[in-house]
Amino acid sequence: MIGIVNHSDEEGFTFISSERLPSGMFACYHESDRKILCRVKHAEPINEYPQEFLMDMELSADDVSAFYGLDPQDFKYYSYSASVVGYFDSSMGEFVHPRTNPASGMKIQRAGEDVLKDISKIKAGEPGSAFIGNVLGENTGIALSVRDIVSQHVSVIASTGAGKSYTVGVLVEELLKPQNMAPVLIFDPHGEYATLAEISNTAEFVTPSYRPFVRTVKPKDIKIRISDLLVGDFISIMDDGTMSDKMKTLFRSAYHNLRNDKKKQFTRNELKLQIESLRDSNNESTIEGINWRFGKLHASIFDDFQTIPLADYFKVGQLTIMDVSGIEEGFQQLIASVMLRRLFDAREGTENNRYNETHIDKFLPYPVFVVIEEAHRFAPQSGEAKSKSILKTILSEGRKFGIGVCMVSQRPSKLDADSLSQCMTQITMRIINPTDQQQIAQSIESASRELISELPSLAKGQAIVSGVAINTPTLVKIRKRLTSDTKGRSKDAPALWAAQKKYEEKHKAPEVRADEEMDVGV
Repeated sequence: MIGIVNHSDEEGFTFISSERLPSGMFACYHESDRKILCRVKHAEPINEYPQEFLMDMELSADDVSAFYGLDPQDFKYYSYSASVVGYFDSSMGEFVHPRTNPASGMKIQRAGEDVLKDISKIKAGEPGSAFIGNVLGENTGIALSVRDIVSQHVSVIASTGAGKSYTVGVLVEELLKPQNMAPVLIFDPHGEYATLAEISNTAEFVTPSYRPFVRTVKPKDIKIRISDLLVGDFISIMDDGTMSDKMKTLFRSAYHNLRNDKKKQFTRNELKLQIESLRDSNNESTIEGINWRFGKLHASIFDDFQTIPLADYFKVGQLTIMDVSGIEEGFQQLIASVMLRRLFDAREGTENNRYNETHIDKFLPYPVFVVIEEAHRFAPQSGEAKSKSILKTILSEGRKFGIGVCMVSQRPSKLDADSLSQCMTQITMRIINPTDQQQIAQSIESASRELISELPSLAKGQAIVSGVAINTPTLVKIRKRLTSDTKGRSKDAPALWAAQKKYEEKHKAPEVRADEEMDVGV
């Protein structure tokens, strides 16, 4: 027992305890032969020392109290506010609120494993489970439902240095384990997930019949096929702010004429010839202006035939890391847009039987999972990004076609609010910026108000996990990764400076001195 109920109201209840209890911890009480789970919110001391007892820094307040005949223990009791979560109904698979608060005088206990185990919707290690850590301060493991993550999306939000990429690594590890064997793609703008390649040779992932495969795609190997671009993509690439409406109209005509003729694939030269076919005496300068801007399509990232090979990137039991570091942000958005657009078309076409085994590059007969790092770049709250429209489409409709998305960001206030609200499971780590906290509170319905207030005080590796993949919002200590974590760590600048200085001293060229016998004077 840790306390006794004092008062109840519509907000919850309060209980008295002499123990120091952390906010967010779970407790429980017995009612009708059931254990009712509840969450501790915050504490206030019942009695405070008179200010006079605290004026002398060298004297203990307890000693002063005893001198005046007061019991120091009277100042050690706290009133805790708490909220009721409910009892677990196994037939419904969720916690049910009893619709009453505990009566005054009822005993409050620490929640044990027998109660806390029901926080997870699925047992760790079972098919479709993702073990991500333990209830903070407890030994009870927390496993997320992979089915719910993939079908209804997930967000990982944290300030820099709070363990965001580390946590994504843990989630990806779970998806690649034998109980899941998921096809996963990470869109990696900073090249910080390379160490996940260790998955292939780590014992925890390998069985006699299964070994996951990790494929890393370098920037030089990423190509966008010209015919995969929409007319809006072309104009966004070519327009530097000086492209006239007449140029855009003529280009659209050339594009649509080519689409109507070819319907499937075309090359840059074929598009250029189509533009030239529109030339007449009235638009000479306009055509020349289009041709001059057309040169931007000769960048190395564009190709007449090569494209993003979906069938190679999305395979059961395979992690594909698309390393787009070093590619300018506009092209990163374009790559994401083309990849997601083709992925959506492939899954929608496969589900609706438009594509079958004969459509090698469009047939995807199973759900897939995509991690979007720096998501605020690809679906910004204000302004436009080439990838924003298709990303919002997948987040709202992807459930029907089996495309799961993990949105990862350190600035939720810069991330499109509609996109964030579509992520029905949330892993939220330390957030200090008040604007970011407000965005989370508005976008995440399942995160209770008292847990949102915990965001600034979370330590590295601690998270609030909430949403459909778990039965109630919970403070979690993220487990240790099975693969290395080196890319996402901050640089130790002083150590690197010292190492560089040591290297320079070791390889210092011998000082060249003038020959003392040589007459250097004039």
